Amino acid sequence: MTVLTMKRAVRFTALVVLAISAAFLFPWFEPAVAQDDDSDIAPDSGLVATAQIIVRSDPGSVFSAFANPGHMSRFWFTRYDDGLKAGETISWFLGTADDAPSFEVRVIEVTEPERIVIEWPDYDGTMNRVTWTMQETNTGDTILTITESGFRGSQAEITARALSSTGGFNQVILAAKALIEHDVAINVVADHP
Repeated sequence: MTVLTMKRAVRFTALVVLAISAAFLFPWFEPAVAQDDDSDIAPDSGLVATAQIIVRSDPGSVFSAFANPGHMSRFWFTRYDDGLKAGETISWFLGTADDAPSFEVRVIEVTEPERIVIEWPDYDGTMNRVTWTMQETNTGDTILTITESGFRGSQAEITARALSSTGGFNQVILAAKALIEHDVAINVVADHP
């Protein structure tokens, strides 16, 4: 094993440990006002699921990882579109098979290299808003933040969906970080049980 291969293996192991730690130790979300578990909540509960990480690369590279279908397909959902364009509705696929399930995504805003906003279906078929922001640090790195809002249902349902979203997005940001910083592809959709 060469020194370069060993360094990549060590970095990959560190990223896996970080991913596990982030998913279980740092659920970044802001809870809604406490209500009874079985009570109904207005259509937009105000609960926002959030995942955030520093990526050691410029905002343009981080933006491209999500906006470019060839890049995003390496670590998250498979895409066959020509890139994200505001006002379009595109399909994202759960895998690469010819019969892979897909879902529709409405592209709301694309502001290169700092912001992407989409709407996609929640478990109940209603649309949630997902926002990516790429903020440059004073060292030229990027603070990547992904939020999802618009959760509906009872307090228990909303909390469960927000926690699931937070855990999923923590996996996504770590997979994006691995690809951008180390050219290591960890596909969190293909490896999801």
